Parts: sequence; structure tokens; C-alpha cells
Amino acid sequence: MILIIDDDSAVRSSLTFMLKRAGYETEAVSSPKEAIEIVCAVEPALLLMDMNFSLSTTGEEGLTLLKQVKLFRPRVPVILITAWGSIQLAVQGMKAGAFDFITKPWNNHILLQRIETALALTNTPDE
Repeated sequence: MILIIDDDSAVRSSLTFMLKRAGYETEAVSSPKEAIEIVCAVEPALLLMDMNFSLSTTGEEGLTLLKQVKLFRPRVPVILITAWGSIQLAVQGMKAGAFDFITKPWNNHILLQRIETALALTNTPDE
């Protein structure tokens, strides 16, 4: 299951539609609190996560959520998505454990490729 975390219902709907058409099972939530509840209950295959959940556009909320997710599910790949992308924020996200960083609006083909890559690289059998 791919967990989509974004406060914008249009983004959640668009990502859900695209991923279901590509054959993925999805779950979509609007808040960090809901995301943590799901991550504690089940292990998603991947997270697609917004960086901002309020009026702030610093990305701090997303970085905090990313760190929390990594405490519970360190092996689950996280792809960060934001409309307020910067190189500095991308670097911070990668240092905090994100697999990739995408800016809105995204290209469906490229996003699907990155999801496939993340899943392929993280779902390799343990040796």
C-alpha cells in the first residue's frame, strides 16, 4: 500500500487516481496525525508526503513528520512532494531519510518512475 499524505484534497485525489490506474493500492490522509496512526498500525510499501500542512511554507512540518515516520518504519521509502521546493529543503529532507524529493506540479510519468525505483531498491530480499 502506498500512503499519500497531503492536506490538499485535490492532490490526494489526483495521486490516488494516478496510482490506482498504475495498479497500486493506496490510502490517503490529510494530516500528520492520521499518517502516524496508519504507519504505527501497518507498514506501507512507500509514502508520498507533502511538506506543509498549515499556512507555513518552510517544510518544517514535513521534516518533523518524516523523522517520526523513520522512527517507526526506518525501511519504508518516503518521497517528499511540495509546491515550495528549494535545494536547501530537498537536502534537509534527504538528510532526514527521504528517498526522493519532487516539486508540484509533478509529471505523472516521472513520479511513477521514481516510485517504481524506490520500491525496487527497498524491496530487495535480505541477505
